[in-house]
Amino acid sequence: MSSDHPTFVGALRLERSRETTRSEPEQDAALVRRALAGEAGAFRALYLAEFDFVLRTCMRLGLAESDAEDAAQETFQIAHRKLKNFTQGRLSTWLYRIAANVVSDLHRRRRVRDALLSLWLPREERLAAGPDEALQSADTVRQVREVLARMAAKKREVFVLYELEGLSGEEIAERIGCGTATVWTRLHYARQEFRRIASARGLDEPAPFAQPGVAGGQADGERSDE
Repeated sequence: MSSDHPTFVGALRLERSRETTRSEPEQDAALVRRALAGEAGAFRALYLAEFDFVLRTCMRLGLAESDAEDAAQETFQIAHRKLKNFTQGRLSTWLYRIAANVVSDLHRRRRVRDALLSLWLPREERLAAGPDEALQSADTVRQVREVLARMAAKKREVFVLYELEGLSGEEIAERIGCGTATVWTRLHYARQEFRRIASARGLDEPAPFAQPGVAGGQADGERSDE
């Protein structure tokens, strides 16, 4: 299959208007067998037949067209690597599952990135960023991750689950096996530690933290260094 390596994918954008009629399961299976056997053009035919479907899928799952194009390309790159895993049924169904996973992962990465940025920059400042926004954002994310890496494990765990993952105090308590009051206590001290480490590294003051959903207080027997 070397001749059908995904490096050809971008070049096929101009060709995908050709032969885009949806195929039947038996045709899909035959094309897959030919592609796995190394037949030149077999994977190209699959790509041309299914690209528009995959692109629409990515857009319907919440991506802008430019991002959906990238997600569709990634979907076919994954499909190319894992083609032997397709056994039966419609190829479009198999590709849909891959595309859905790609889009879900992209949304997750963006949520985490936005959460990391929110620890440093108020939302209005991020929206007002200029042409260097991408470089500034990448640097901010790197700095936040470096601060997190230096936090005590228990504090970091609660901090990440609350500030980045957006879990409630009750959900965090269930996940890590402690009382809700302990969650709020650790979050309180984790925020202090986050600011202290950031300050010690010469970084600007982080953006104000949101108030927890339940007022925190130090739990009985809970030490500030936990």
